[in-house]
Amino acid sequence: MIGFALCHGWSYDARAMAALQAALQQRLPQARYASFDLGYGGQPHHPALSHDVHWIALGHSWGFAWLLQQAQPWRAAISLNGFTRFCRLPSRSEGTPLRLLDAMLARLQTEPDATVQDFRQRCGTLPTPENPLDQALLSAHLTRLCDLDITLPSLPLLALHTSADAIVSPALTHACFHQTGVALQEFSGDHTHLLREPAIAADAIAVFVEALDA
Repeated sequence: MIGFALCHGWSYDARAMAALQAALQQRLPQARYASFDLGYGGQPHHPALSHDVHWIALGHSWGFAWLLQQAQPWRAAISLNGFTRFCRLPSRSEGTPLRLLDAMLARLQTEPDATVQDFRQRCGTLPTPENPLDQALLSAHLTRLCDLDITLPSLPLLALHTSADAIVSPALTHACFHQTGVALQEFSGDHTHLLREPAIAADAIAVFVEALDA
């Protein structure tokens, strides 16, 4: 049996992935589902993943990178507007300049609500946490992006991204995922388009999953 471990991106909560999970449940009703909440606006929820299920990491944005860093033997991994590296490096020009992330971190200390609101406006409309934000956790996870540079695991990989993403540019997506063995698909829309229109991603994911054991 396969299962999906879903994880949202920075500053959001598990509700951001709810519509996609519902769309997947319609297409893959026999699969198991576990939704992580990183705790930016409430209690974190890290469900135990049963050992008798072949879990697929399914993360949006930072949620994809976060899942890959967990001690879990994934069957496959699926990125929605995700990344393995966020900032530019001397030898790699794709990504966000480190000075911009440093400025965002500094503003987060004095204007946390405004900083998060501005970020979400660049992402697109999604449900947001109703409780006060955990400023320390937001800062800690944002800091981790400064030197994030994950090597993709040797797994079946699907990377879905959008052409008008203001957070993770198509150039960065290609730099992270353009390699042999990765199924890379581009759609129209902003950073959260595939979560607001979940049928698009769910259809692509269903095709990918059905081919895993074909």
